[in-house]
Amino acid sequence: MKEFIANQYRNLFLWAPFLVAFGAGLYFSLDNEPNFHFPILITVLLVAVILKNKNIVIRGLALFMFGFFYSMAFTHITDTKQIQNSFGLVNISGTIKDIDFTSDSTRLFVEMPAIQINSRYSEKEKNINVRFSIKDININANIGDTIRGSAMIFRPSPKYAPESFDFARWSYFSKLSGTGFFQDYEIISSNNHRHNLRTIIHNKSKSLLTDALVLGYKKSIPENERKIWQSIGLSHVWSISGFHMTLIGGWLFALFYFIFRLIAPVTKRIPAKYPSMICAWCLLLVYMGISGISVATFRAFLMTTFIFVAAILGRGVLSLRNASLAFLVIFLINPFYVMTAGFQLSFAAIFGLLWFFKDVVYTKRDLLHRITHILYLSLMTTVIATIFTLPFIIAHFGNIPLYALIGNLIILPIFSFAIMPLVTLGTIIAMFGNKFILGIADKIYTFALHIGEYVSNMPHANIPMPHISNAVLLLSVIGLLCIVFIVNSNSKKFIMRNINYITGTTFIFLAIVIFVATPRPLFYATPDHKLVGFIVNDKLQFNKSRSAQHYFAFDTWRNFNNEIKKDKNQRYKCKKGLCVYKTQKWNLAYMQDFMAIASNIEQICLDESFDYIVTSFDIDNPNCHAKILKDGIIIYPSGHIKNFSNHRPWHNLP
Repeated sequence: MKEFIANQYRNLFLWAPFLVAFGAGLYFSLDNEPNFHFPILITVLLVAVILKNKNIVIRGLALFMFGFFYSMAFTHITDTKQIQNSFGLVNISGTIKDIDFTSDSTRLFVEMPAIQINSRYSEKEKNINVRFSIKDININANIGDTIRGSAMIFRPSPKYAPESFDFARWSYFSKLSGTGFFQDYEIISSNNHRHNLRTIIHNKSKSLLTDALVLGYKKSIPENERKIWQSIGLSHVWSISGFHMTLIGGWLFALFYFIFRLIAPVTKRIPAKYPSMICAWCLLLVYMGISGISVATFRAFLMTTFIFVAAILGRGVLSLRNASLAFLVIFLINPFYVMTAGFQLSFAAIFGLLWFFKDVVYTKRDLLHRITHILYLSLMTTVIATIFTLPFIIAHFGNIPLYALIGNLIILPIFSFAIMPLVTLGTIIAMFGNKFILGIADKIYTFALHIGEYVSNMPHANIPMPHISNAVLLLSVIGLLCIVFIVNSNSKKFIMRNINYITGTTFIFLAIVIFVATPRPLFYATPDHKLVGFIVNDKLQFNKSRSAQHYFAFDTWRNFNNEIKKDKNQRYKCKKGLCVYKTQKWNLAYMQDFMAIASNIEQICLDESFDYIVTSFDIDNPNCHAKILKDGIIIYPSGHIKNFSNHRPWHNLP
């Protein structure tokens, strides 16, 4: 046992970023803001504890608390003022700060005076940032232009179920005060001196592939095509990450290596690989800049930087320590990244691949063995990446792409060896007015799309999965970390030789048990109780067929009930504004907005058949037989109520 414990010291550093991330995850998952003071001071004290105290348990706890308080401090420093109400058509004017091109519209990120829509911002907040959509993919606008028009503006939606996606939280850390769309607009002043390179490339190439694979516009591929790629496990191709950085970095290194080998005065003094890496790194920096600098892109660039530095210094190139260091750097830049799909999927895949391939040694072989070895590496890359990202795919997308292995093995090589190089080269040539190569890339992409469509139409290509709780996700992550980080001993005992697999599978098995045993709710209500959902014959029915104020609620609740998103919303039948919902163990009365609350609440309270009352009116009756429910709620078959509220800084409550 002493030998086993001693072996673990070599990997203690690898656990550090995850302990910090777990602390941050706890903070961001709470329903109410913790009542702690001076988070910045506490964060500084925790750093001192981590650096000075040598006790592993104390250090681990300090790292966890550091993640918690650092996230808290960062949240309050961010202080994005979000609008509290949605607005109908209002006249606004502002400056375009960024542009995002999609397949069917253009998104403009506009900085505008907050007083235009709400006078309460006049003293505290001079400007707010709002993302507007325009149904015009050929809009003649540039960053720095001033735009004016009539628009509808919406408050960012909060979460609509416990532990579900909170768009208000995402907007808060994306510096967005609201979203909306222009009904009509005009560019009233143009700043021709601020045309950025990203917009210039988009306007010159006019290619969806360039927008997606070079410029990083994730929504540039049409929705129906994105669903095909997602159903076969290839949605990662449209998020610029390690796949793209590896290909482009490899090509750039090979190009510069060939060039420097021809320059004798250089290669006589230093190996050609060193200046080749430096030049490749500089161009990768440019590539990251024009790609939008998403979390996955920045992670991949950091990893590439560490690889180049390690190679120049003669250290190990691919290591779990480099990945852990990149993890910490990104966390310190913005701790909220640990809650995003891009961060989780990206690091899950990289840690899994680095662990699996750490002992793979390349040896010279004949042609047949080289081919089989490449096929083996390709197969295992897909298998390992799929296994390690599966919990996060279920958590964020609510389904399992059953044929991901087939899709990656067949179509990914087409992207790697045909589409990506042609799009990259074609984009450069398109700057000089020739789009011939981009046209070839588009034809190959269409061919790959047909293959993807065929695979996605196979039976059970997408297996819908119900919502998984944070506890299930946490246990799954701990299980995978145990497999990767725990160092086995050389003991003759089977358990000690495979302690990482035994410990990891135990946590994963426990997660699966909790996931399977967790019942699905029978009733849902938004925090304002304007929209509610009832489960009837295992299907969701709503009190409204649509609700602009609760757009995400329909899909969120469907995910909890393991239903396919975007189905037609079925109405629950109510009589004269009163919805009566009966289950085996409890009954509920929902009173709609137009119901005469004063004349009916007393009668309903006296009815002993009701266990719960839900209404959008703020009422209270201590003598009521039924319990009057508040805040957002879900109710399980047993009658257990799970409340969720939206009282965090990113909800900007009055």
